[in-house]
Amino acid sequence: MDVGTRTELLPLLVDALCAAHGLGDRDRILSAVWEREAKMSTAVGMGIAIPHARLESAPRLCAAVAVCQGGVDFPVPDRTPVRLAFLLLSPPSAAASHIRALASVARISAPLLEALLAARDAREFRELLERGEDAAGKG
Repeated sequence: MDVGTRTELLPLLVDALCAAHGLGDRDRILSAVWEREAKMSTAVGMGIAIPHARLESAPRLCAAVAVCQGGVDFPVPDRTPVRLAFLLLSPPSAAASHIRALASVARISAPLLEALLAARDAREFRELLERGEDAAGKG
């Protein structure tokens, strides 16, 4: 995505999430994501952010991903612009899977991050991510 701020990025991620998962309450989702972001930035360092929210209307854990080669300005201690953003949405009843997903993204290694950023398409991105999760689970 060609964006420079999280103000530009988050609505686009929510739109992608809604389209990919057939969700209809876009404005409520975006509001929940901003409410969470207002508590504390979801940038975790190394150029990764994990904006997320939990809503009763979410049917299950849903995700959307944005690759931002130019970097997006997020408040983050290491001051590294965000190049990879994972938006997660789940119902409160899926707390365990929500936390596991957050932890999986937070554990992305620098080599895996670079490979994900270089992926040619969504299929290659997903395969790299799944292999990375498998490797992390064996360590």
